[in-house]
Amino acid sequence: MGVRERVREFKKYIKITKADTIARRYFIMNSFDGIVTILGILTGSLITGLFDPIPVIGISISTAIALVVSGFSGTLIAEMSEREIERRQLEESMLIDLRNSIYDKAIKTAIAWVGIVDALSPLVAILVSITPLIFSIYNLIDSVTALYMGITICIIYLGGIGAFMGRVLKKNLLIEALKFIGIGLFTTVIISIILNPLRM
Repeated sequence: MGVRERVREFKKYIKITKADTIARRYFIMNSFDGIVTILGILTGSLITGLFDPIPVIGISISTAIALVVSGFSGTLIAEMSEREIERRQLEESMLIDLRNSIYDKAIKTAIAWVGIVDALSPLVAILVSITPLIFSIYNLIDSVTALYMGITICIIYLGGIGAFMGRVLKKNLLIEALKFIGIGLFTTVIISIILNPLRM
């Protein structure tokens, strides 16, 4: 089977299982989780005076790995359980065995696809946000500026997620983007207030 046929088959399986809707939901949810998490790390580092980019990057990557493992395995377990229930109910109503059928293959493809989207969403968000810190290691920018840039990227990324959700829901993109930006700003303010006594 050629690449084009495999892509066509993949699209068919996703359509059968409506996995695109599920994957989109996981993308929004886990991108949001990832970006707010890294926003907390960067803001906390800035407030407490942890300006050395290497430990901040280490903490960020460790967090990203944990979110990837958690997201992928959690989604696989949850989706496999739900899809197994659906398959059994369908088998009972149709009085046939659906194992190894096109439907069964579609379900397995959908589970894998949703798991990958779930895992990669926070990873991409975090890696994009710590890019300025990587630049600071090579003295392209200073570490404090890198932290400010990382926080700014987080806020912009949140706005992008909000706009994407607004497009999906057919709502005002600007308003939805501003809502998510507001959440990001609120997060930084709360962290700043709580950690201010620890400022070095």
